[in-house]
This record gives sequence, structure tokens and C-alpha cells, in this order.
Amino acid sequence: MQDKKDVFVIRTEGLCKTFSTGGVQLHVLNNLDLDIVDGDFTVVMGNSGSGKSTLLYALSGMDRPTLGKILFDGSTITDFSNDRLAKFRRANCGFIFQEVFLNDNMSIMDNVLAAGYLSGKPRKEVYAQACERLKKVGIEADMFNKFPSQMSGGELQRVGLVRAIINDPKVIFADEPTGALNSANSIAVLDIMNDLNESGKSIIMVTHDMKSAVRGNRVLYLKDGVILNEISLGKYDKDSEKQRLDLLKDFLEEMGW
Repeated sequence: MQDKKDVFVIRTEGLCKTFSTGGVQLHVLNNLDLDIVDGDFTVVMGNSGSGKSTLLYALSGMDRPTLGKILFDGSTITDFSNDRLAKFRRANCGFIFQEVFLNDNMSIMDNVLAAGYLSGKPRKEVYAQACERLKKVGIEADMFNKFPSQMSGGELQRVGLVRAIINDPKVIFADEPTGALNSANSIAVLDIMNDLNESGKSIIMVTHDMKSAVRGNRVLYLKDGVILNEISLGKYDKDSEKQRLDLLKDFLEEMGW
């Protein structure tokens, strides 16, 4: 149970998502109630087909649930029109995917700016923020005009992180953000995500990787579209990583991982 002082950035009530496949109804999310605390780094785990990505897309407004209600920062986004929902996402949500989906015909800087200009802020302000944040994640000025094909996977994912936060979103949604990276690049990306969380950003991450999952303070285990259980790991600390891994491993074994 969450502390009474906690502020919930997202709440769901009776969330359901059903797909029809070959005349068969597939219930991917089943009457799911969930509270996401503002400032938390929440991790969603579960076997393939458990509904993890579907939940992530529903919470972010990228996909509409079949039934139920989603309250995001006090607004019932399930009642929004498509246009209003798109504007809400641009202002409040940042997205990081396993594949970065940068425009191959645009420079790294232009990819970030294209997202930033959607905020309506002055272009000089957006450009200054883009420069500052790219440098902060290790993308120096001499790389700004490079194209995605000229950069490594780790560099591209860091650019994707900057693009995700350029509009200062309330929540960052990450779907297997380290799935295509080697160990060194995975650690670098996760370190950046922890820094963002330390700065006050709420993060919701779907992952199959235990070393990624231990970065969160809360791990949910999803099975057949419902939250089977969860574990609290507390604030991430590198010195306690082995202990966190042991706790998570025991928890996942109990869940039938």
C-alpha cells in the first residue's frame, strides 16, 4: 500500500484491453487497477504476451483501452478526443523504445529539434536546451550534424533519450530501452535514466532484463493482463546492486519467471 502522502501521477480504474483475432476475443489487460507515484521509477516485468507493452501504451495515451479509466496528472485522458490526446502526449510524455526511430534523412540535432519545436517554445530556447542536453549525455557539438547512420547504437539511444525529454515531459515511458545494446552502452543509458529520475522525472519502463529492472524502485509483475504482485527495491544505489539482483531474482522465481 502506498503512503498517504504520495502523489499519484497516473491512476487506472478497471483497465481492460481486448483484441479480436480470428473471431476470438483476446483479453490482454483484465480489470487492472494501478497507481503510479509521482517521481517513481516503476518497472513492469512479465513473460511475453503478459500485456506489458499494451499497458505502457495505454498509460501513455498511445493506445485506448477497451474499458476503464486512466487519470494522468489529474486529467481523465480516456475521455479526450484524439486531437486533445495528441497534444497532451506531446506536453506530458516522453518515449524511449528499443529501436530509436530517428529520421535517417535528418541530422542528430534536427531530429531532436523537430520534437522540441512541437512544444511551441521559442526556437532559440529549444536549440539551447538541445545543445545542453546532448552534451550532458556525451554527444558533443562536433557530432550534432552527423546522421543516424554515422553513429553507434549506444549513441543513438542517448540521442533518443534527449529527444524524449526535450519538451520536459511529466513521465518518461521506456519499452525495452536497452534491448538492442551491449553491456557498456546499456549501463550508460540506464545511468542517464537514473539521473533523470533523480531530477524528478517519473519513469515507467518495460523490460525482460534483470540488470535493467534493478534500476527501478518498484517492480510490477504482470501475468495474463493483471498485476500478480510487486516488489519495492527502494532507491537505486550501485553499491547495493548485487543485493537488489538477489531480491529481484527471488521475487521473479516466486512469480514463475
